[in-house]
Amino acid sequence: MRAYVGPMDSEIEPESGWAGPAGAPVGRRLFLGLLGAGVAGMALTRWSYRQDDATSNDVAEAVPISAMNNDREDLEGVHPNHDFSGRFRYYSVGTIPSFSERAWRLTVDGEGLDSSLKLRYGDVKAFPQVGLLATFRCITGWRVRDCLWRGVRLRDVIDAARPNAGAQNVTFYSSDGVYTESLTMPQARSDHAILCWEFNGQPLIREAGFPLRLIFPDMYGYKNIKWLQRIEVKPQRDQGFWEQHGGWEIDAFVYNPDQFGK
Repeated sequence: MRAYVGPMDSEIEPESGWAGPAGAPVGRRLFLGLLGAGVAGMALTRWSYRQDDATSNDVAEAVPISAMNNDREDLEGVHPNHDFSGRFRYYSVGTIPSFSERAWRLTVDGEGLDSSLKLRYGDVKAFPQVGLLATFRCITGWRVRDCLWRGVRLRDVIDAARPNAGAQNVTFYSSDGVYTESLTMPQARSDHAILCWEFNGQPLIREAGFPLRLIFPDMYGYKNIKWLQRIEVKPQRDQGFWEQHGGWEIDAFVYNPDQFGK
């Protein structure tokens, strides 16, 4: 298990062109401690939203694509945040997968669909694009405000494969071969659930999920799977990696879950 703050941890060879001031790496022992603190907090309050400031009405804001540009600080090496507490930490339970655009495909299949899809990278980007402004929240307590994500709505991709009566839940698979997550179909059809390839006007870096990740700011970061490779639509709900291995909540809302959809 690995974690990163700002630039990459020394356990992984940096990509060429990686630049920027060095951030303090989060080592395995500290990361496990952070995870323990997150689980303990959830055990005490059940829902971590009780100490948060989000509501279902303001957790995310749609941004017109025409208003998005590349004027923000370069993403390579350091995110556009001035304070240590405002930077991303990069967590991985496996190795960061490689990417070849020529070979890459996003599979959309499952019992809940009347057809299946094998989408190239360009096919994914050909769906209607949307912008989403939101705070990214980790269950361990840190957050990054004013994140501007660009992608396509998850529901548009699912609808292209013709959902049927069995389309009740969605399971996501990472190309790292380890990580999985899930949403209910109402959650997956939210305006806030997008498949994202761009952050703050720049392509995602590998540690942040390049080439494609799920962004659903209504829930904590561990539900926002990185390196997305397969979307399975099915009748039953599957537990994700941390629900299976850490006992974390399957519906990790950052606000009172009774507010969802209202």
